[in-house]
Amino acid sequence: MSTFPTRASLGTALVVLCAFSSPVLAADTPAPVVFKMNAMNGSGESGTATLTAQGDKTLVVLKLAGAPDGPQPAHFHTGTCTNYGPRPLYPLHPVEKGMSSTVLDMPIAKLTDGSLVVNVHHSLDDIATIASCGLAKAS
Repeated sequence: MSTFPTRASLGTALVVLCAFSSPVLAADTPAPVVFKMNAMNGSGESGTATLTAQGDKTLVVLKLAGAPDGPQPAHFHTGTCTNYGPRPLYPLHPVEKGMSSTVLDMPIAKLTDGSLVVNVHHSLDDIATIASCGLAKAS
């Protein structure tokens, strides 16, 4: 009788290991936070912001319908959509053709406590006009 494991027993062991390890990993990772981005100032630009934890970092994905092709600056600001801090707190990659994807070196909980908003500005030339805004809050 051989003391080496068979392929079948190795395969079974791998399946059992994966079955028991996956839930542990999933339980440690917060669910993505999705919030609505509302059109502002007659822009017609609305959509979603999705924040996904990546360890101590957060992936921020903006998807806007009705957005122009050109780059639109986007940032996290303190405050509300109607009364936000003038200085951007955390810059995001500009929205182009309605899309932006940025990884921030910040845990998701710090971004989603309800004290921050995501603003998408009309354009580089008209940064004072907000085209879309959403309250960054976990539901």
